[in-house]
Amino acid sequence: MEVILLSVNKTKDDSIEKLISNYSKKINHYVKFSTFEISKIKYTKKNKKEELKNKEGLEIKKFLKNEDICVLLDEKGKNVDSIQFSKLLNNYYCTNKKRLIFVVGGAYGFSDEIYSIFSDKISLSKMTFNHQIIKVFFCEQLYRANTILSNEKYHNN
Repeated sequence: MEVILLSVNKTKDDSIEKLISNYSKKINHYVKFSTFEISKIKYTKKNKKEELKNKEGLEIKKFLKNEDICVLLDEKGKNVDSIQFSKLLNNYYCTNKKRLIFVVGGAYGFSDEIYSIFSDKISLSKMTFNHQIIKVFFCEQLYRANTILSNEKYHNN
């Protein structure tokens, strides 16, 4: 299975990009992992929130294939700890699907259409974070989950 972290916005901070890259290398030891950034949406004051979310939703849908598993990283999602996340990940790995896509939305979240299409949602925190930071958090948790599944010592439980 290939795991992809899809995000609506580009990572602009080089130090954050370096962290994501370092975790990506570690994750690839366990599973094929990559990141993809959708950057075609222009953010202007003229765009309304719903219009932006709809445009972002169209770009998300263009990236996805019918056979993908798609999980939204969203504040409205299920709160899980690292052990629970590793179990969810294992369940996804045990499917016959080729791609597992985790999606980070834009500044205003996802469009109603995206919410209606994809029911799997995970919250990484009850707090609100910049999309760049969320990508680092997610990569660390994905790495941690894979070490848990491999019974390695990275996770201290």
